[in-house]
Amino acid sequence: MRFKTLRTGLAVGLVAITSGYAIQVSAAPVFTFTEYGGFTKDVSQSIVDYSDPVLTPSPPNTKGGGTDAAPNKVFKKMSWVRGPDPKSSLVLSTVTGPAALPAAIWTSISTLTHNNVLIPQATNWGPQNIWGRFILTDTNGPDTVRLDSDKALTIKFTETSNVLPCPTPNPNGSTCDDKFTFTGLGLDSLAFTANDLSNWIAEFRIGNLINAIQLDQTVYTAEGISSHFDLQVRVTRVIEGPVLQIPEPATLALLGVGLLGLSLSRQRRLNG
Repeated sequence: MRFKTLRTGLAVGLVAITSGYAIQVSAAPVFTFTEYGGFTKDVSQSIVDYSDPVLTPSPPNTKGGGTDAAPNKVFKKMSWVRGPDPKSSLVLSTVTGPAALPAAIWTSISTLTHNNVLIPQATNWGPQNIWGRFILTDTNGPDTVRLDSDKALTIKFTETSNVLPCPTPNPNGSTCDDKFTFTGLGLDSLAFTANDLSNWIAEFRIGNLINAIQLDQTVYTAEGISSHFDLQVRVTRVIEGPVLQIPEPATLALLGVGLLGLSLSRQRRLNG
């Protein structure tokens, strides 16, 4: 019976040691993204000028999450209030990657720059669509597009009269803050599945504001200077049900060494 116990201990120790090196934890998904975008011609030319045209990508949307109704041409820049330059303008720049998209970190995919020039009269325009196409690829294994969304983000703009007292709120304290109001589907969360069949969600927000302050769905920009704010995305894994804690290979190896040592020590005592 003693020798049977020793053999069992030795077997358990050897199995634990070899398991520590044999267990292969599947690699986590590695995501990259590409973002295309621009302003569509939605506002009357008597108020707004569009410039710097951009051709939109031609491949069809194959992973859902979008409208499949992307315009043939969009514009990087829109300027308003006719007259001598410079004019107030809004410029969109996008990350046309592919660029790395780390998990659980807010990552900027496009930037809106408001070059805010003093304008004597109040001016409002909108609604204005910002078309964007966000393509997410899982590069763990064969490169596979896992999310392809082209939902538009809609904005409305208010140019204040720049006469004291300023309308409230005026969070930047300039004379006087202008404001952009965001609506539409472009900020809705999107679900997708990675190559390893794990489930993920992509969330979108306005972030990284410079010379601008966000209150709810409205961004206030300071008068007379350039303001910047980004459209950002964060991808997080959706955990469903209890999480099984699997020991690391190094832990299993140490356990195996311990069991093997106990077995050999007992064998030496019996031999003695």
